[in-house]
This record gives sequence, C-alpha cells and structure tokens, in this order.
Amino acid sequence: MVQPYGFKPADLGGEPADVICSPAYRPISIEWAAPEPWGASDVEAPIARAQQKPGYLYAISWDHHLATKRETIAYIGITDRLDRRFDNHPTAAELRGRKRKTFLSIGHVDFGRLKNTSRVTRRITEELEHILIWALWKDLVNDRKMMCIPGFGTNGGGAWHITNTGHSFSGRMPREIIFPWMLIKPRRDRPRI
Repeated sequence: MVQPYGFKPADLGGEPADVICSPAYRPISIEWAAPEPWGASDVEAPIARAQQKPGYLYAISWDHHLATKRETIAYIGITDRLDRRFDNHPTAAELRGRKRKTFLSIGHVDFGRLKNTSRVTRRITEELEHILIWALWKDLVNDRKMMCIPGFGTNGGGAWHITNTGHSFSGRMPREIIFPWMLIKPRRDRPRI
C-alpha cells in the first residue's frame, strides 16, 4: 500500500465525541502489557501475568540486533484462550526462531458497557485486530486480513474511537485510532472572477 499523497482528513465537525449520529464513534480502550521475552527454546508462552478473561489481542514484537531501543511490532493476533493459543502457532514459532530477541505483549480490551463474555465482544475484538493490522501494516508479517478493508467482511463493522494505553512499543503503537477515518483530496480553488 502506498502512502496517500495530497490527501487530508475530512472535516467531520469536531471531536469524535461531538459527532451526533447513530451509531456514534464508540469508545474502546486497549491496555498493552509490558512485553515479556519469548525465546525459541521456551516451552510455554510468557502469559503468566495476563488477566484470565476471555478475548485478547496480542502483539509479537522484536528488537533488531543493535537497535534495542527500536522495538518493532511483527504480528498482531487475537485469541479467546491464552492458555491454548500458542500451543500450535506456526508464525509465532517462525518469528521466535529468527536471530532476534522476540517478545509477547497481551492487549486487554475494555469494552465499556458490553460484557466481556458476549458473542458481540468476539466480533468487536476481531474487528479491532483487523483495524490494528491496517494501522501497522508496514512491518507486520500477518498474511491474513491485509487485503480486505476493515468492516467490509461478512460481519460488517462499527465506528470506533480506539485508545491504546500501556506499553507503546517505542512509539509504534498509535495512541488513538478513529475508524472509519475519511481522507479527501481537495481540488484547486479556481474561482472565476
């Protein structure tokens, strides 16, 4: 995907909270835990400190050799069961097998008024994963959800004001994402006088 040239955000009339429509941008928060080292020889994934609730986002990241301060997010995923997700995860095994320090960070989603066990939260978590993949696509090795626009799958999508808190992945995790965003390419102003 090429970075858009000459586009600017459309004027939607103010802050997302001020937009009066139905459905409005729904606030949702993801708190990213500090990444735990995850070596190729480790038998289990480092998930001991994770809260035991259903529905998680996770990020596999690595440091590039000497650039230890420049943490790169390599993979974004979701799971309902942290205790079983990493038993058979070929992409995670491949990333851990490379000559880099690999880390695992768990993202706890605050759904606000929705209950964490509802069927709706599974769909929302999947949509959040898709939005994050699109926001971070440049360095990711994800092979699914890269060629489909978020919200245009079989389940549709919502309007979200996503706030990422906790670990920032050396500034690579966006602080906020407003989805769907809207970009416009203005024409030249050529009034006839």
